[in-house]
Parts: sequence; structure tokens; C-alpha cells
Amino acid sequence: MKKKQTKKAWAPGKPLPRFATPSEEEQFWLSHDFDDAMEAGGEEVVYEPQATRRPRTHVYRVRLDDQEMSKLQALAKRRGVTASVVLRELVRAARVAAGAEAARK
Repeated sequence: MKKKQTKKAWAPGKPLPRFATPSEEEQFWLSHDFDDAMEAGGEEVVYEPQATRRPRTHVYRVRLDDQEMSKLQALAKRRGVTASVVLRELVRAARVAAGAEAARK
């Protein structure tokens, strides 16, 4: 017969540890009970739609063929974001790469 494992209670207000690996983090969450910490309350968060979103000032039209559009949509769907977010991140990554390239010269 298997012995029932009891979880260690996590004290309210106690900060969470940093984890070296994903498996270490998984083990932590599976071995601790957070009921008391959750019931103790905390900071109330009020949802404000688009509170952190800043308006975009430039719009650029990009023509894509069916294959390119399909790939873009698949990337966006896999990440749970819109296609425009994927494109913006690609532009930002290129800007960072260009900055790193310039710093090496």
C-alpha cells in the first residue's frame, strides 16, 4: 500500500525561492501546500484593459505569399499571440543583433 505524501505548508508572505532547473521548480510546486498563503490574502489586483499597452504610431503594410502567411500564423498561434506581435519581435531581435554587431567592430 502506498503511503500518502503530505505537502509542506508554505508560510504566507515568505518569498519563493529561485530555481536552477525546471525539474527543481516542478518538484517544489508538487511538494508544497499554498492554501494558507493564498487565504492570507495579498495585493488586490484590478484588471485594467490595455493599461500597459502603448499606442503604435507607425503602420507598415507587408505583402506575404500564402506560404509566408501560413508560417507567420502558425508561429503566432503556437505562441498564443497575434501575427503583428511576432513581426514586432523579429524587428526588435534584428535591432538587438545589429547593435551587438556594431559593438564588436
